[in-house]
Amino acid sequence: VVREVAGDDPRVRLLTGTPPPAGWLGKTNACARLAAEASGAVLVFVDAAVYARAGGHGAVRAEVLDDIALLRAVKAVGGTGGVVDGSHLATCRMYDGWAAVRDGYSKSLWSAFGSRAGAAATVGGLGVLYVVPAVAALRGSRIGLAGYLAAVAGRYAVAERTGGRSLPDSLAHPASVAVLGWLTARSWRLHDAGALTWKGRALPGGDG
Repeated sequence: VVREVAGDDPRVRLLTGTPPPAGWLGKTNACARLAAEASGAVLVFVDAAVYARAGGHGAVRAEVLDDIALLRAVKAVGGTGGVVDGSHLATCRMYDGWAAVRDGYSKSLWSAFGSRAGAAATVGGLGVLYVVPAVAALRGSRIGLAGYLAAVAGRYAVAERTGGRSLPDSLAHPASVAVLGWLTARSWRLHDAGALTWKGRALPGGDG
């Protein structure tokens, strides 16, 4: 694909990947290789000097959510960071189809919230904010209807700002939150059973 798209463009250099060393995931190994080959002052994922000080991808070699783990590594050595909307710079489609969505999120959601308690608190809070009002609205509650409409309006506003699909997605946002809760529970169940996999490969962290 790279050769077909880039052709003989001298700005593009194609590197051939190698199997990851023991204890490394394929993605973190590839990112570490790319960082070692890069010569710029700024890498796509972080300032080059900050990246080196935090230990690079070697510090997060077995993390399924390496982006979150890398920021934690940066903060551990005195750096700072935050979440920003980059949709005006680039977008991508993470998964194609429900099976890929289910398996993709199941492999990593167990590590997304810092701990089991963090996951429970986050999912529970989202449920109270988005799912409970929708259920109450279906049962005839005016307060529930107001809460549901507020949730829809918030989701719609965010989608309009970021260029996402606002309708019908915003109308089904409570259902999306409920699915997130199920996926998080499934991720923890697979983690505890030592059954985390991705594309046929066992993942570190799947040993419970």
